[in-house]
Amino acid sequence: MSHEDKPCPDCDGTLKAVRLIDNDFGRQREVEYTVPDAKKDFGSSRFPIEGKVAAFLCDSCGRMLFYGQSKE
Repeated sequence: MSHEDKPCPDCDGTLKAVRLIDNDFGRQREVEYTVPDAKKDFGSSRFPIEGKVAAFLCDSCGRMLFYGQSKE
């Protein structure tokens, strides 16, 4: 997903893709999301993943925008 061609909604600056990293027990991984009513899997004790979070940062004002990227 590329939003570099879209201006920042606050200042019309340039949006650049950034990578959000979740440090989980020393392992780095991308931030993911699930649905609000999701239940943990009995075997793995993990929530089902619906997709990843894409983030964009404005070069001018520093606003950060988040978008969901579905697994499908």
